[in-house]
Amino acid sequence: MTENELVERLRAQDAEALTEFHRQYRDRVFAVSRRIVRDEWDAEEVVQDVCWTVFRKAHLFNGRSAFWSWVFRVTENAAKMKVRKYRRVPVPMEHDVLQAVAVDPTVEGVAAAPDEEVAYQRRLREMQSFLEASDELNRAVYVLMDIEGLSKEEVAERLDLSVSALKARLHRIRFALREHLAEM
Repeated sequence: MTENELVERLRAQDAEALTEFHRQYRDRVFAVSRRIVRDEWDAEEVVQDVCWTVFRKAHLFNGRSAFWSWVFRVTENAAKMKVRKYRRVPVPMEHDVLQAVAVDPTVEGVAAAPDEEVAYQRRLREMQSFLEASDELNRAVYVLMDIEGLSKEEVAERLDLSVSALKARLHRIRFALREHLAEM
């Protein structure tokens, strides 16, 4: 089904068009929303919200731009609304940082004594605040590489960076994060 056919069928409220839209655009919508909400479950909810919004409001698409441009804007708005609604951001962590933060890694990241648990939770909050204070590009590099596990080439292409620039950014943010945690 072509993009124009899909748009026309969505405007006509065709249920099969909704299924086709989900099949064609789900991965792209998920990728955009995941960068904003930073949580897989919330990103999945955004995908569902976007599907229903596009289905209900396809008649508002005027065709002066590409359909994906309009869907991208709908996705971005839905994801930002999700962030505003919950005001929570999960804490992304590297494996070696987790081991350094956790007192006993064999206890699945939970400290044995209450005072150790308090210190652990404080370090997690410090890590979260550091990442929130980082600029958007550095945070995106960190999340895509260390949390989502994408390859350097994929992340470099997505963020329009060279692989060497990407590696340098990733090194700097990891180093700064470790330094920040060491100061605490």
